[in-house]
Amino acid sequence: MEKQRKRVENISTWQTNLITLYCAVCDNSSTIEAIMQRQSNNFRPQFTDEECITVYLWGISQRRFEQKAIYSYTKNHLLEWFPKLPSYQAFSARLNRLAPAFQALAKSWLSVIGVNLEEQLEYIVDSCPVILAKGPRSGHAKIASELCEKSYNSSQKKWYYDIKLHAIVARRPGHLPVPVSLMASGAAQHDLPASKQIVDDHAALKPGRLYADKAYIDASWAQSLKQNHALELLTPRKKHKGDVLVSGDTFSTFVSSARQPIECFFNWLNRLTDIQTASMVRSLSGLLCHIFGRIAAALTRLLFNS
Repeated sequence: MEKQRKRVENISTWQTNLITLYCAVCDNSSTIEAIMQRQSNNFRPQFTDEECITVYLWGISQRRFEQKAIYSYTKNHLLEWFPKLPSYQAFSARLNRLAPAFQALAKSWLSVIGVNLEEQLEYIVDSCPVILAKGPRSGHAKIASELCEKSYNSSQKKWYYDIKLHAIVARRPGHLPVPVSLMASGAAQHDLPASKQIVDDHAALKPGRLYADKAYIDASWAQSLKQNHALELLTPRKKHKGDVLVSGDTFSTFVSSARQPIECFFNWLNRLTDIQTASMVRSLSGLLCHIFGRIAAALTRLLFNS
């Protein structure tokens, strides 16, 4: 008993964090098992799905952003914790198959994070690219063509071969906004129909305001938001022929200022997980693992630091 007590006392902070992460993943074991549904003799692998997910999420938290770097880090420093770690090829293949599990984890943890939000909220909706290739290479890329496409980013004035990540976040003045719902869509899909889908999929949005840019201007959707969700859609004013609107219009400036926190959220997400750089992805399943695995990794930071 004394030896066990001393051993517990000697556990360092990083070890405690690793155990906490593993336990958080295991809390969703039933969901993971239901999604994966192995129909083979190896339905209970020695290196479990929970271990594989934990290794990936922990590697991202240690700023190892490529699967090979995560595998090497685990093999060199954490083999005592994960003694059944398979070969790199088997590890990489397993991760790609676990993309639906990462998506389910992200959804579960988003619901936990949103429990304590206030009754009246200010939301922001926007999207950012997850880039597989850019510049001259964007015209030749073919990976995950089911969703990815060459597109032009007007704000950065660059061509990308990418997929879009859409987000609704809740504003918290003076703090990083809280993610409420996240969704990936094809690069060719316009932001407006994607935003309609993400709102419909998240029926638990609380009454308040929804800030968006000019791409989301739609009178019928604004009416639907008001009737079905008690949400007021606020966008910058769109100038029409004959309108007397000057640069720096007060209302448009107010809306643009209110939308700024979502840019901070995307920057935080990318800085923490490097989610927008997907140049090493080689398949659609690998791309989905890249996106939802990194979203899940970022959410653990919000969960454990709250």
